Amino acid sequence: MPPCRFISTSRSSNIAGTIDTIMLTGADAIETSFFSNLNRSHHLVERKSMDWNSYFALRGTRRLYERVFMVPSTFLGLLGGGYYFAHQDFDPTISIFGMDQVIVYGLGTIVAGLAGLALGPVAGNVIFRSVHGNARPLLDKMDREFFKRIVLNRANPTGNPLAHPIPDFYGEKIKSVHDYRAWLRKQREYRRKTMYYV
Repeated sequence: MPPCRFISTSRSSNIAGTIDTIMLTGADAIETSFFSNLNRSHHLVERKSMDWNSYFALRGTRRLYERVFMVPSTFLGLLGGGYYFAHQDFDPTISIFGMDQVIVYGLGTIVAGLAGLALGPVAGNVIFRSVHGNARPLLDKMDREFFKRIVLNRANPTGNPLAHPIPDFYGEKIKSVHDYRAWLRKQREYRRKTMYYV
């Protein structure tokens, strides 16, 4: 049986409905939809939970940001250090710390490049957190939970020989749930070997 359609025979009701539709598509409708979307996204951020696969994916993206920004920051450090030391007065008769000025300026340029290399991950992390601002509270929460699990499940570092350190002490090589399970197995094997020498 085909669905029934109820068609109004009143012309005034159709006109009123058209006027109401036009009014809703105006500024009031835009304002209503904006605030409803804002509230919806706010509740999603508050109530949304993150699974471990999503966490490891975001963690990998954060590492990618940190590694990518290491390159320009290193070059900026080298260029900045080189520019600064190239504009210093050069006198071959004067030594600095008992060394030639060229050597000291070269070492200073290298140190500036190393400083840029160290600041690269910091800049990458800041930009990552600004881009993924909505997921930042959940990511921080999952970071705390992840490192708590690492501390609880890794082998006891007390008395471990330097020749055989604990594998992946901070869990930095864990990139997925599969890697985490493999890390747990390695910790159990290391614990068994240190306790029973097997």
